[in-house]
Amino acid sequence: MKVLLLLSILLALVVCFQATEARGADEDDEDDVDDDDTDNDQEIVDTRINPCDKKTCRRGEECYLDNARKAKCRCVEQCTPEPDPRYMVCSNKNLTFDSECHMDREACWCRRRKPQCGNPSFRTLRLDYYGECKQLTKCQDFEMEQFPLRMSNWLFKVMEELARRNELDDDYVEMLKSAEKDKNHVDAVIWKFCDLDVHPQDRFVTRRELLFVVATIKPMEHCLAPFLDICDANKDRKISLYEWGVCLGLDQGKIQDKCGAVHKKNKGRK
Repeated sequence: MKVLLLLSILLALVVCFQATEARGADEDDEDDVDDDDTDNDQEIVDTRINPCDKKTCRRGEECYLDNARKAKCRCVEQCTPEPDPRYMVCSNKNLTFDSECHMDREACWCRRRKPQCGNPSFRTLRLDYYGECKQLTKCQDFEMEQFPLRMSNWLFKVMEELARRNELDDDYVEMLKSAEKDKNHVDAVIWKFCDLDVHPQDRFVTRRELLFVVATIKPMEHCLAPFLDICDANKDRKISLYEWGVCLGLDQGKIQDKCGAVHKKNKGRK
């Protein structure tokens, strides 16, 4: 039952991740100009441009315009109430928040030394995993030894399911066929690395690129986080393709960089 649940979650992660990549930045739907405005053209252009479109704020912040129409950042004023406990998140301080918005806003309050800040140490709040905080069991040595095989099998099953749904890119289908012939599912392991290596596509998977995967699976697979720590052999907070392959038990000679060709072909189709 646990294996089936994890497979479903891994599949959902891939689909959501791909959807996020395809969606890109949201467009600003607000239009401050009245169709009947009779002011001169320069004023119409000025009012149509929203300076916040080019302003980047940190997590927990939102952009607003001051009286001079200058874009500035402030802590989010309103977080949508989330009555569904599935939206709860556990922070790195082992504190449960109603949503990511609530957690990020708390961090903002503390960074800016606002009176709403509950504790100065909360300025470094970040997401640990999705769901209410709970006592996570320690990954035992024998579980850690089994984890690479479990992981490669999960990734292979996810590829199979995506292919069944016709949601796997053609170039990845070729990798799936190769993985089917290999008991270690080498190309399934390489596929997931290529799938994660997106911002930027530099043959390294950073902690940021892994954040969503870890935060979603960690409550159910307690070996994932320590396993990824071990994968980062040189402790530079990013995992190379070579480190990824060795960590998942691949022979050094079978670790081939196939990401570049796949990413290039996918870009050409867009």
